[in-house]
Amino acid sequence: MNNSEHRVIETSPALAEVKLSYKTEKSPQTFPQVTSPDEAVEVLREVWNEGHIQLKEEFVVLLLNTSKRCIGWSKVSLGGSSATIVDPSAIFQVALLATATSIIVAHNHPSGNLNPSKADKSLTERIKKSGDMLGITLDDHIILTADGYVSLRAKGIL
Repeated sequence: MNNSEHRVIETSPALAEVKLSYKTEKSPQTFPQVTSPDEAVEVLREVWNEGHIQLKEEFVVLLLNTSKRCIGWSKVSLGGSSATIVDPSAIFQVALLATATSIIVAHNHPSGNLNPSKADKSLTERIKKSGDMLGITLDDHIILTADGYVSLRAKGIL
């Protein structure tokens, strides 16, 4: 292209513009700090629909900043009584939007069984690998029941 040629790029009205935003009125210093499974479960129980914990499997992500303060959360999936479909891209879409540097994922077992399934372990590995590629650390994967919880990091699975 020589100096006398110019290209004009026009925006097409047929194309959708994607705008992302994240806004909070609170100072991050007021957000709960989550540095242990117990602290994560405390936050999760605050946001979890307790009426569903023994009824439907749900999957939630906690979004953390560099100070391990929980800057937000999102329900990623709602399923049936024994499973829910989780797409890692949905997890990282919200994590990127919130500029999270790490995440904690959690789901419940309506059955009350705290043992991680083969699918739970496989999903955890997929999420960890995806996060590693994006520079977002998976701090933990927690399984909740009405009466307890298990941390996959504490069990050495993560």
